[in-house]
Amino acid sequence: MCPDAKRTRRTRTKRYETAESASTRSPKAHRGKGKNKLEKRATARAVPGAWVLNPYLAFLLLLGIGIATFRLDHQLRLTVLWLTLLVLVLLYAETGRLKANYSLLNLARGALVGTVVALPFFLFARDFFHATASWLYGVNDLQVLLERAIFLVPLLEESFFRGVVQRERGLRDGALLFGLAQVLYFISAAEIYPLVIAAVGLGMILLGLLYGYMYQRYGLTSSTACHVAVNLVLLVLPAVVDRISALLAF
Repeated sequence: MCPDAKRTRRTRTKRYETAESASTRSPKAHRGKGKNKLEKRATARAVPGAWVLNPYLAFLLLLGIGIATFRLDHQLRLTVLWLTLLVLVLLYAETGRLKANYSLLNLARGALVGTVVALPFFLFARDFFHATASWLYGVNDLQVLLERAIFLVPLLEESFFRGVVQRERGLRDGALLFGLAQVLYFISAAEIYPLVIAAVGLGMILLGLLYGYMYQRYGLTSSTACHVAVNLVLLVLPAVVDRISALLAF
């Protein structure tokens, strides 16, 4: 075979190998491009709520709104604060990091722990908690009290202080900011009852540690159920007992 024919054959072989190699790599390249597009879409989707990944900034916003609305009517001020919590939770949920795996067993665990912890306080300080619920929620309607203390506040607070703060910054910070938020609710009474407000803040930090432990062990469903049970026993049950006592008195 002449040298020119050999060179032509080698050139054709190299071209074939190059084309075959390119065809073999192309699916991976396409998959890589597709993955990059998905990552870019996920990043773009997370942008609107990405700043909430820093829970300190989110809490500073809540604190600022709480201070700015200090002179508003108490109930209107609470509504503004709860709406702020809702917006923060929704922004964080937009990032896809808010996790709440439902489990009936964990729901029961949380409810049981919350009931056991709250019952002694109900038995020895029922009047104090009744007065606290009346002042905090400012309603005599048992149904409205039930809706706020059971179906509204625990869901918002657990979603933010456990689902956002504790997830991003740990148990200690979640409990501490939770206690400070409760003080923020009562701040309008700080000049009259400073020691009571300080005691409430400390008690709420301890409860925050309990809720945080339930969140670590059993998830957001359990911590929310624990919070609901505590509110039911301490804030709603005293009003129910007083209502039944008033009916029996007749």
